[in-house]
Amino acid sequence: MEGTACSTVELAEQPMACCFHGSEPLVAVGLVTGQVQAFRIASNGNASTSAPVEAFTKKPHKESCRAIGFSMAGHRLYTGSADGVMKAVDVATSKVKKWQPEAHAAAVNALLPVAENLVASGDDEGCIKLWDPRQASEASASFSEHTDFIADLAYQEKDNCLVAASGDGTISITDLRKMKLRTRSEEDADDELLSVAVVKDGNKAVVGAGTGVLSLYSWGYFNDCSDRFPGHPSSVDALVAFDEDTVLTGSQDGLIRIISILPNSMLGVVGEHGDFPVETLALSHDRLCLASTSHDTSLRLWDLRMLQDGAEEEEEIPEQLEEDAQEGGEKEASDSEDEPQPKKKRKKGKSGKVTGKQKHRDASFFAGLLKQE
Repeated sequence: MEGTACSTVELAEQPMACCFHGSEPLVAVGLVTGQVQAFRIASNGNASTSAPVEAFTKKPHKESCRAIGFSMAGHRLYTGSADGVMKAVDVATSKVKKWQPEAHAAAVNALLPVAENLVASGDDEGCIKLWDPRQASEASASFSEHTDFIADLAYQEKDNCLVAASGDGTISITDLRKMKLRTRSEEDADDELLSVAVVKDGNKAVVGAGTGVLSLYSWGYFNDCSDRFPGHPSSVDALVAFDEDTVLTGSQDGLIRIISILPNSMLGVVGEHGDFPVETLALSHDRLCLASTSHDTSLRLWDLRMLQDGAEEEEEIPEQLEEDAQEGGEKEASDSEDEPQPKKKRKKGKSGKVTGKQKHRDASFFAGLLKQE
């Protein structure tokens, strides 16, 4: 069964993380062996016009490479490993720099460059650190408010804040100007938070949970979520913002979905990974290509040109994918009480619908494009 995959890239081993360059058609993958592989795709973001070409393969870590991210200028690829080490790969020369040999006491599970001279990282014990890439020494700041692994990090530009989602069921907000923790949501919850994205011009944080619920937090009010959308039948392990009103989700059921945020609705399915869960997602800088990884040894690239504003072509979604998406979208929050709890996210080792008249600016376009027959 195929969706809209434009290319499948065979990797040396199972991937643990993936990311796109900020201005070039370059995608990188961290592997369970400690290797990183980078590939160049077609300049228009459409990998179907030519096969992705390997840019480099390096092995910066002895243990699994679980977190990666390009610097803002794109000159370096930062990597984080299960052994707590962080390194930097020069994109032009592919040389590896021993940047932070003792970055974390636990495995690095999340990494996000938020400015050219500022990189955030989170580990399996809930510690978040901020780094100046120019310094090979102590972290600029360190926070240990969380009691379980840091699953994902996102940047809120308007207030210059870092948003972290944790396996302890809470999110935290760090002020990057003051290098100070601003707040953390209410005490530990049973539902692990596994992914996070910022939308609505910085006014909403969307968080994916282990039970398949998307929780929406209003900026400035972080004690508890302001809205919940239980549209996924299993955990939302990966989440990226497509635009200010739409997110793409990767779930344990193997589907990559398109979700409208306020109004909350399931718009369709981009594609799927079969019986494997979608572990990571990354969006190219021009939003033309989505990268996804699972438990196999491949990187999948999805052509998103059909989702751009003003697109004229419509593409039919396979019937089974539509049924799967609908089944998840129609699931009531109460149903989750009768289901077995999802497995704890691999540490890389109800519904509150908006009743107003506000419309998603692309919702009609997506709905028409991915219309249920």
